[in-house]
Amino acid sequence: MTLAEVSSVSSGLMLRDKLMWNHTSSQMALLANVNSSKGKKYKPEDFNPHSDHKKAPTKTIAQDLYEQFKTFT
Repeated sequence: MTLAEVSSVSSGLMLRDKLMWNHTSSQMALLANVNSSKGKKYKPEDFNPHSDHKKAPTKTIAQDLYEQFKTFT
């Protein structure tokens, strides 16, 4: 198997994983909304590990890394 084939298979598996998580997170949000109290609303992004809304802003990550780097020197 060539490197290009390995890369193609890997990217295909990642795409399939993301699609499956979209489905699973939608089901989880539906179940959570049915059983929620006080009208709390859940979105599929709340349960999806591939969703972008949980990631910290790049500037915050860079500042944290810089602070950690200063402790090593």
